[in-house]
Amino acid sequence: MKNKTIKNTTILDIFNSLGKDEKNICLFYSREKEGWEKILAFNPVKKFIYKISKKDFEKNVTKFIEEETNKKRKVLGFFSYDLGYKIHKIKNKAKDDLMLPDIYLLSFDKWITEGKNEIEINYVKDIIKECSSNSKNFTAQQSREAYNKAYFTTKNHIKEGDIYQLNLTHRLLAKTKTPSKEIFQKIIENNKVGFLAYIKDKDFEIFSASPERFVKIKGNRIETSPIKGTRPRGKTNEEDIKLKNELKKNKKESAELNMITDLLRNDLGKFCKIGSIKVKEQRIIKKYNNVWHTMSKISGTIDEGTNPIKGLISMLPGGSVTGCPKKRAIEIIDKIEPKTRGIYTGIIGQITNKNDMDFSIAIRTIIRKGDNLYLQVGGGIVADSKNKDEFEETLHKAKSFMKIL
Repeated sequence: MKNKTIKNTTILDIFNSLGKDEKNICLFYSREKEGWEKILAFNPVKKFIYKISKKDFEKNVTKFIEEETNKKRKVLGFFSYDLGYKIHKIKNKAKDDLMLPDIYLLSFDKWITEGKNEIEINYVKDIIKECSSNSKNFTAQQSREAYNKAYFTTKNHIKEGDIYQLNLTHRLLAKTKTPSKEIFQKIIENNKVGFLAYIKDKDFEIFSASPERFVKIKGNRIETSPIKGTRPRGKTNEEDIKLKNELKKNKKESAELNMITDLLRNDLGKFCKIGSIKVKEQRIIKKYNNVWHTMSKISGTIDEGTNPIKGLISMLPGGSVTGCPKKRAIEIIDKIEPKTRGIYTGIIGQITNKNDMDFSIAIRTIIRKGDNLYLQVGGGIVADSKNKDEFEETLHKAKSFMKIL
Protein backbone atom coordinates (compact mmCIF):
# COMPACT_ATOMS: atom_id res chain seq x y z
CA MET A 1 0.00 0.00 0.00
CA LYS A 2 1.29 3.46 -0.85
CA ASN A 3 1.85 6.01 1.91
CA LYS A 4 -1.04 8.36 2.47
CA THR A 5 -1.35 11.62 4.35
CA ILE A 6 -4.22 12.22 6.76
CA LYS A 7 -5.04 15.55 8.40
CA ASN A 8 -6.95 16.39 11.59
CA THR A 9 -5.88 13.30 13.50
CA THR A 10 -2.89 12.41 15.67
CA ILE A 11 -0.59 9.47 16.15
CA LEU A 12 -2.12 9.01 19.63
CA ASP A 13 -5.60 8.68 18.10
CA ILE A 14 -4.35 5.80 15.98
CA PHE A 15 -2.41 4.24 18.88
CA ASN A 16 -5.55 4.25 21.04
CA SER A 17 -7.57 2.64 18.25
CA LEU A 18 -5.28 -0.37 17.78
CA GLY A 19 -6.70 -3.73 18.75
CA LYS A 20 -5.45 -7.04 20.11
CA ASP A 21 -4.72 -8.36 16.62
CA GLU A 22 -1.77 -5.95 16.27
CA LYS A 23 1.47 -7.48 17.53
CA ASN A 24 4.64 -5.86 18.92
CA ILE A 25 3.27 -2.33 19.05
CA CYS A 26 5.91 0.42 19.33
CA LEU A 27 5.08 4.08 19.94
CA PHE A 28 7.86 6.67 20.13
CA TYR A 29 6.61 10.10 21.16
CA SER A 30 8.07 13.50 22.08
CA ARG A 31 6.86 16.59 23.91
CA GLU A 32 10.02 18.61 23.19
CA LYS A 33 11.52 20.09 20.03
CA GLU A 34 14.81 18.29 20.63
CA GLY A 35 13.18 14.90 21.19
CA TRP A 36 12.97 12.08 18.72
CA GLU A 37 10.70 11.59 15.70
CA LYS A 38 7.12 10.55 16.54
CA ILE A 39 6.66 7.00 15.21
CA LEU A 40 3.99 4.31 15.60
CA ALA A 41 4.64 0.82 14.23
CA PHE A 42 3.22 -2.68 14.74
CA ASN A 43 3.35 -6.18 13.19
CA PRO A 44 7.12 -6.28 12.47
CA VAL A 45 8.50 -8.27 9.55
CA LYS A 46 11.57 -9.43 11.49
CA LYS A 47 12.91 -9.54 15.07
CA PHE A 48 16.31 -9.72 16.77
CA ILE A 49 15.99 -10.97 20.36
CA TYR A 50 19.11 -11.79 22.39
CA LYS A 51 20.13 -12.90 25.91
CA ILE A 52 23.71 -12.40 27.16
CA SER A 53 24.26 -16.15 27.53
CA LYS A 54 24.57 -16.33 23.74
CA LYS A 55 27.74 -15.57 21.74
CA ASP A 56 28.76 -13.15 18.97
CA PHE A 57 26.06 -10.59 19.71
CA GLU A 58 27.97 -7.60 18.27
CA LYS A 59 28.56 -9.21 14.87
CA ASN A 60 25.00 -10.58 14.66
CA VAL A 61 23.18 -7.42 15.77
CA THR A 62 25.28 -5.28 13.43
CA LYS A 63 24.41 -7.60 10.55
CA PHE A 64 20.69 -7.52 11.46
CA ILE A 65 20.55 -3.70 11.57
CA GLU A 66 22.49 -3.26 8.34
CA GLU A 67 20.43 -5.84 6.43
CA GLU A 68 17.10 -4.44 7.61
CA THR A 69 17.92 -0.76 7.11
CA ASN A 70 19.39 -1.53 3.66
CA LYS A 71 15.86 -2.67 2.80
CA LYS A 72 14.64 0.81 3.90
CA ARG A 73 12.97 -0.64 6.99
CA LYS A 74 12.72 1.10 10.37
CA VAL A 75 14.32 -0.70 13.34
CA LEU A 76 12.91 0.07 16.81
CA GLY A 77 13.73 -1.41 20.21
CA PHE A 78 16.16 -1.49 23.11
CA PHE A 79 19.54 -2.62 24.46
CA SER A 80 19.44 -3.54 28.17
CA TYR A 81 21.76 -2.31 30.92
CA ASP A 82 22.71 -5.96 31.55
CA LEU A 83 24.40 -6.15 28.14
CA GLY A 84 27.16 -4.17 29.88
CA TYR A 85 28.23 -7.35 31.71
CA LYS A 86 29.12 -8.92 28.36
CA ILE A 87 30.72 -5.77 26.92
CA HIS A 88 32.94 -5.20 29.98
CA LYS A 89 33.60 -8.91 30.65
CA ILE A 90 31.95 -8.99 34.08
CA LYS A 91 30.33 -12.14 35.51
CA ASN A 92 27.15 -10.91 37.19
CA LYS A 93 25.83 -12.26 40.49
CA ALA A 94 22.61 -10.22 40.82
CA LYS A 95 19.43 -12.19 40.03
CA ASP A 96 17.69 -11.65 36.68
CA ASP A 97 14.15 -12.08 38.03
CA LEU A 98 12.24 -10.33 35.20
CA MET A 99 14.03 -12.24 32.40
CA LEU A 100 13.71 -9.61 29.67
CA PRO A 101 15.79 -9.78 26.47
CA ASP A 102 19.15 -7.98 26.54
CA ILE A 103 18.66 -6.85 22.95
CA TYR A 104 15.16 -6.45 21.55
CA LEU A 105 14.94 -5.02 18.03
CA LEU A 106 11.95 -5.06 15.68
CA SER A 107 12.12 -4.34 11.95
CA PHE A 108 9.12 -2.66 10.28
CA ASP A 109 8.30 -2.11 6.62
CA LYS A 110 5.20 -0.07 7.55
CA TRP A 111 5.00 2.72 10.11
CA ILE A 112 3.23 5.97 10.89
CA THR A 113 4.89 9.33 11.51
CA GLU A 114 3.42 12.61 12.72
CA GLY A 115 4.32 16.08 11.46
CA LYS A 116 2.97 19.46 12.60
CA ASN A 117 -0.63 19.10 11.48
CA GLU A 118 -0.84 15.75 9.76
CA ILE A 119 0.28 12.15 9.86
CA GLU A 120 1.70 9.95 7.15
CA ILE A 121 0.09 6.56 7.50
CA ASN A 122 0.57 3.18 5.86
CA TYR A 123 -1.78 0.91 7.74
CA VAL A 124 -4.57 1.19 10.35
CA LYS A 125 -7.21 -1.23 11.78
CA ASP A 126 -10.32 -0.68 13.87
CA ILE A 127 -10.44 -1.92 17.45
CA ILE A 128 -12.55 -2.36 20.53
CA LYS A 129 -11.88 -0.07 23.52
CA GLU A 130 -10.80 -1.70 26.79
CA CYS A 131 -12.14 -0.66 30.21
CA SER A 132 -10.36 0.56 33.36
CA SER A 133 -9.97 -1.06 36.74
CA ASN A 134 -8.67 -0.26 40.23
CA SER A 135 -4.95 -0.04 41.03
CA LYS A 136 -2.50 -0.04 43.91
CA ASN A 137 0.20 2.63 43.69
CA PHE A 138 3.98 2.13 43.77
CA THR A 139 5.73 0.89 46.92
CA ALA A 140 9.41 0.09 47.47
CA GLN A 141 10.49 -3.54 47.02
CA GLN A 142 13.66 -2.84 48.97
CA SER A 143 13.57 -1.73 52.62
CA ARG A 144 15.06 1.62 53.64
CA GLU A 145 17.59 -0.33 55.73
CA ALA A 146 18.69 -2.28 52.64
CA TYR A 147 19.02 0.96 50.66
CA ASN A 148 21.07 2.50 53.49
CA LYS A 149 23.41 -0.49 53.55
CA ALA A 150 23.99 -0.20 49.77
CA TYR A 151 24.44 3.57 50.12
CA PHE A 152 27.11 3.34 52.84
CA THR A 153 28.88 0.52 50.98
CA THR A 154 29.05 2.87 47.99
CA LYS A 155 30.39 5.73 50.14
CA ASN A 156 33.08 3.39 51.52
CA HIS A 157 34.18 2.43 47.98
CA ILE A 158 34.46 6.16 47.16
CA LYS A 159 36.45 6.79 50.36
CA GLU A 160 38.82 3.91 49.48
CA GLY A 161 39.35 5.34 46.00
CA ASP A 162 37.74 2.45 44.07
CA ILE A 163 35.33 4.84 42.32
CA TYR A 164 34.60 8.57 42.18
CA GLN A 165 30.88 8.29 41.57
CA LEU A 166 28.21 5.56 41.40
CA ASN A 167 24.56 5.54 40.33
CA LEU A 168 22.65 3.65 43.04
CA THR A 169 19.09 2.51 42.28
CA HIS A 170 16.21 0.64 43.89
CA ARG A 171 12.94 -0.77 42.55
CA LEU A 172 9.30 0.06 43.24
CA LEU A 173 6.30 -2.20 42.54
CA ALA A 174 2.64 -1.50 41.79
CA LYS A 175 -0.23 -3.77 40.83
CA THR A 176 -2.93 -2.78 38.36
CA LYS A 177 -5.50 -4.04 35.89
CA THR A 178 -5.65 -0.65 34.16
CA PRO A 179 -5.18 -1.02 30.37
CA SER A 180 -1.70 -0.17 29.17
CA LYS A 181 -2.84 2.43 26.65
CA GLU A 182 -4.58 4.32 29.43
CA ILE A 183 -1.43 4.18 31.58
CA PHE A 184 0.78 5.43 28.76
CA GLN A 185 -1.63 8.25 27.95
CA LYS A 186 -1.32 9.46 31.56
CA ILE A 187 2.47 9.12 31.42
CA ILE A 188 2.51 11.39 28.35
CA GLU A 189 0.26 13.92 30.09
CA ASN A 190 2.46 14.00 33.22
CA ASN A 191 5.88 14.08 31.56
CA LYS A 192 6.86 16.90 29.21
CA VAL A 193 10.01 15.16 27.96
CA GLY A 194 11.58 14.38 24.61
CA PHE A 195 11.79 10.59 24.80
CA LEU A 196 8.48 8.85 25.51
CA ALA A 197 8.25 5.23 24.43
CA TYR A 198 5.80 2.33 24.62
CA ILE A 199 6.88 -1.16 23.53
CA LYS A 200 4.51 -4.15 23.68
CA ASP A 201 5.63 -7.76 23.51
CA LYS A 202 3.55 -10.85 24.31
CA ASP A 203 5.56 -11.35 27.54
CA PHE A 204 6.13 -7.77 28.73
CA GLU A 205 5.44 -4.08 28.09
CA ILE A 206 7.71 -1.06 28.45
CA PHE A 207 6.62 2.50 29.31
CA SER A 208 9.39 5.11 29.26
CA ALA A 209 9.37 8.88 29.85
CA SER A 210 13.06 9.73 29.67
CA PRO A 211 14.43 13.28 29.65
CA GLU A 212 17.90 12.04 28.66
CA ARG A 213 19.31 11.41 25.18
CA PHE A 214 22.02 8.74 25.09
CA VAL A 215 23.26 9.32 21.57
CA LYS A 216 22.00 10.78 18.34
CA ILE A 217 23.94 9.85 15.20
CA LYS A 218 23.30 11.68 11.95
CA GLY A 219 25.74 10.83 9.19
CA ASN A 220 29.20 11.06 10.76
CA ARG A 221 28.10 13.36 13.62
CA ILE A 222 27.35 12.04 17.10
CA GLU A 223 25.91 13.86 20.11
CA THR A 224 25.32 12.74 23.70
CA SER A 225 23.56 14.65 26.49
CA PRO A 226 24.19 13.30 30.03
CA ILE A 227 22.00 14.44 32.92
CA LYS A 228 23.38 14.75 36.46
CA GLY A 229 21.94 16.98 39.16
CA THR A 230 18.35 17.14 40.42
CA ARG A 231 16.12 19.33 42.55
CA PRO A 232 12.33 19.06 43.00
CA ARG A 233 10.08 21.76 41.54
CA GLY A 234 8.78 24.30 44.07
CA LYS A 235 5.16 24.59 45.16
CA THR A 236 5.27 28.38 44.59
CA ASN A 237 7.11 30.45 41.98
CA GLU A 238 9.40 31.83 44.70
CA GLU A 239 10.27 28.36 46.00
CA ASP A 240 10.74 27.08 42.42
CA ILE A 241 13.33 29.78 41.63
CA LYS A 242 15.07 29.16 44.97
CA LEU A 243 15.44 25.42 44.22
CA LYS A 244 16.66 26.15 40.69
CA ASN A 245 19.35 28.51 42.00
CA GLU A 246 20.30 26.03 44.70
CA LEU A 247 20.95 23.41 42.00
CA LYS A 248 22.87 25.94 39.89
CA LYS A 249 25.24 26.85 42.76
CA ASN A 250 25.68 23.35 44.22
CA LYS A 251 29.33 22.28 43.93
CA LYS A 252 28.57 18.59 44.56
CA GLU A 253 26.09 18.45 41.66
CA SER A 254 28.49 20.38 39.42
CA ALA A 255 31.39 18.02 40.17
CA GLU A 256 29.18 15.00 39.49
CA LEU A 257 28.15 16.27 36.05
CA ASN A 258 31.76 17.21 35.21
CA MET A 259 32.92 13.65 36.01
CA ILE A 260 30.26 12.08 33.78
CA THR A 261 30.93 14.60 30.99
CA ASP A 262 34.61 13.61 31.03
CA LEU A 263 33.68 9.91 31.03
CA LEU A 264 31.48 10.36 27.96
CA ARG A 265 34.16 12.41 26.19
CA ASN A 266 36.44 9.42 26.71
CA ASP A 267 33.73 7.03 25.43
CA LEU A 268 33.35 9.10 22.25
CA GLY A 269 37.13 9.24 21.92
CA LYS A 270 37.19 5.48 21.25
CA PHE A 271 35.70 5.94 17.77
CA CYS A 272 35.65 9.67 16.93
CA LYS A 273 38.27 11.67 15.04
CA ILE A 274 41.03 13.11 17.20
CA GLY A 275 40.28 16.71 18.09
CA SER A 276 36.62 16.54 17.01
CA ILE A 277 35.06 16.01 20.46
CA LYS A 278 33.61 19.21 21.90
CA VAL A 279 31.53 20.06 24.96
CA LYS A 280 28.93 22.15 23.12
CA GLU A 281 27.02 23.18 26.24
CA GLN A 282 28.19 22.80 29.83
CA ARG A 283 25.73 22.48 32.73
CA ILE A 284 22.46 23.61 31.16
CA ILE A 285 19.56 23.80 33.63
CA LYS A 286 16.34 22.27 32.31
CA LYS A 287 12.82 22.43 33.74
CA TYR A 288 10.54 19.37 33.86
CA ASN A 289 7.13 18.76 35.44
CA ASN A 290 8.44 17.60 38.81
CA VAL A 291 12.19 18.29 38.83
CA TRP A 292 14.98 20.59 37.73
CA HIS A 293 17.93 18.84 36.02
CA THR A 294 21.41 19.90 34.91
CA MET A 295 22.90 18.44 31.74
CA SER A 296 25.67 18.91 29.20
CA LYS A 297 25.94 18.34 25.45
CA ILE A 298 28.98 16.66 23.89
CA SER A 299 29.51 16.12 20.16
CA GLY A 300 32.08 14.52 17.91
CA THR A 301 32.81 13.35 14.36
CA ILE A 302 32.85 9.58 13.87
CA ASP A 303 36.06 8.23 12.34
CA GLU A 304 35.61 6.89 8.78
CA GLY A 305 36.98 3.48 9.77
CA THR A 306 34.42 2.95 12.56
CA ASN A 307 31.03 1.30 12.22
CA PRO A 308 28.60 3.61 14.12
CA ILE A 309 26.61 0.62 15.43
CA LYS A 310 29.73 -0.84 17.03
CA GLY A 311 30.57 2.62 18.36
CA LEU A 312 27.14 2.81 19.99
CA ILE A 313 27.58 -0.62 21.60
CA SER A 314 31.04 0.30 22.92
CA MET A 315 29.47 3.14 24.96
CA LEU A 316 27.06 0.85 26.84
CA PRO A 317 25.91 1.22 29.54
CA GLY A 318 25.72 5.02 29.74
CA GLY A 319 28.17 6.74 32.09
CA SER A 320 25.42 8.79 33.74
CA VAL A 321 23.70 5.61 34.98
CA THR A 322 26.76 3.58 36.03
CA GLY A 323 29.49 5.75 37.54
CA CYS A 324 33.17 6.53 37.19
CA PRO A 325 35.29 4.63 36.36
CA LYS A 326 32.61 2.71 34.51
CA LYS A 327 33.72 -0.93 34.74
CA ARG A 328 34.45 -0.78 38.49
CA ALA A 329 31.11 0.98 39.07
CA ILE A 330 29.24 -1.81 37.22
CA GLU A 331 31.02 -4.44 39.33
CA ILE A 332 30.01 -2.70 42.57
CA ILE A 333 26.42 -2.12 41.39
CA ASP A 334 26.14 -5.87 40.73
CA LYS A 335 27.11 -6.58 44.36
CA ILE A 336 24.89 -4.01 46.09
CA GLU A 337 21.74 -4.09 43.93
CA PRO A 338 19.99 -7.45 44.51
CA LYS A 339 18.34 -7.71 41.06
CA THR A 340 19.71 -7.02 37.59
CA ARG A 341 18.34 -3.87 35.98
CA GLY A 342 17.19 -5.27 32.63
CA ILE A 343 16.04 -2.50 30.31
CA TYR A 344 16.18 0.07 33.12
CA THR A 345 19.20 2.36 32.46
CA GLY A 346 19.71 0.58 29.16
CA ILE A 347 18.81 2.45 25.96
CA ILE A 348 15.66 2.71 23.81
CA GLY A 349 15.64 4.05 20.28
CA GLN A 350 15.04 4.09 16.57
CA ILE A 351 17.41 3.27 13.70
CA THR A 352 16.91 4.37 10.10
CA ASN A 353 20.34 3.21 8.91
CA LYS A 354 23.73 2.58 10.47
CA ASN A 355 24.51 6.30 10.19
CA ASP A 356 21.16 7.56 11.45
CA MET A 357 19.88 6.59 14.92
CA ASP A 358 18.53 8.19 18.08
CA PHE A 359 18.58 6.54 21.53
CA SER A 360 17.46 7.64 24.98
CA ILE A 361 18.64 6.41 28.37
CA ALA A 362 15.86 4.22 29.79
CA ILE A 363 15.28 6.12 33.02
CA ARG A 364 11.76 6.95 34.31
CA THR A 365 10.86 3.56 32.83
CA ILE A 366 8.22 1.01 33.87
CA ILE A 367 8.32 -2.68 33.03
CA ARG A 368 4.89 -4.37 32.97
CA LYS A 369 4.50 -8.13 33.38
CA GLY A 370 0.88 -9.17 33.83
CA ASP A 371 -0.66 -6.94 36.51
CA ASN A 372 2.75 -6.00 37.98
CA LEU A 373 4.42 -2.66 37.20
CA TYR A 374 8.11 -2.35 38.08
CA LEU A 375 9.59 1.15 38.34
CA GLN A 376 13.26 1.60 39.22
CA VAL A 377 14.66 4.91 40.49
CA GLY A 378 18.11 6.10 41.47
CA GLY A 379 20.70 8.81 41.74
CA GLY A 380 24.42 9.48 41.63
CA ILE A 381 26.45 9.09 44.84
CA VAL A 382 29.71 11.05 45.31
CA ALA A 383 31.92 11.87 48.31
CA ASP A 384 29.76 14.85 49.33
CA SER A 385 26.41 13.01 49.07
CA LYS A 386 24.04 12.85 52.04
CA ASN A 387 21.95 9.74 52.61
CA LYS A 388 18.61 11.47 53.27
CA ASP A 389 18.99 13.82 50.27
CA GLU A 390 19.86 10.99 47.86
CA PHE A 391 16.95 8.77 48.87
CA GLU A 392 14.48 11.64 48.62
CA GLU A 393 15.87 12.55 45.18
CA THR A 394 14.96 9.07 43.91
CA LEU A 395 11.36 9.62 45.04
CA HIS A 396 11.19 13.06 43.37
CA LYS A 397 12.11 11.35 40.10
CA ALA A 398 9.26 8.85 40.56
CA LYS A 399 6.70 11.54 41.39
CA SER A 400 5.18 11.88 37.91
CA PHE A 401 4.46 8.13 37.86
CA MET A 402 2.65 8.26 41.20
CA LYS A 403 -0.18 10.12 39.42
CA ILE A 404 -0.87 7.50 36.75
CA LEU A 405 -2.74 4.87 38.78
